[in-house]
Amino acid sequence: MLASLSLALLVCVLCASTASTSALKLYSPANTLLRNGPIPFITRLVKPKEYEDKIKKFMLEAKEKDEVVAQGNMDAYFAAPDVWAEQKLLESQGRREVFDYGKGPEPERILLSTVWAGVVF
Repeated sequence: MLASLSLALLVCVLCASTASTSALKLYSPANTLLRNGPIPFITRLVKPKEYEDKIKKFMLEAKEKDEVVAQGNMDAYFAAPDVWAEQKLLESQGRREVFDYGKGPEPERILLSTVWAGVVF
C-alpha cells in the first residue's frame, strides 16, 4: 500500500509541469528528491515561491552564477541546515574539501537507492 502511494506520488511529480513563473532554470522535483531526499522535495512542492526566493537569495549573497549549484546548496540546506552550515564553515577555513553541490547523483547511487527502497517497502 505504502509502496503504491510513493510510486503514485513520484509519477505525479514526474508528470507535473516543472515550468516556473520565474526566470530560474531549476532541475526537476524528481531530481530534488534523488539528490537530497524528501524534505527539500516537499518544501519545493508545498512552498514553491519561498523555495525559489531562497535560491535567488543564495545566488545574490554568495555571488553564485550557476543556478544548479545554488539550487543544490539550498536543497542541502533544507535537508540538513546544520550539516550544510558546518560544511560551508570548514570549507571557508580550508579544513574540508569544497563540495560540488551542482553535481548530480551517480547512477550507482540511484540504482542502490531504488533497490533499497524496494526491499524496505
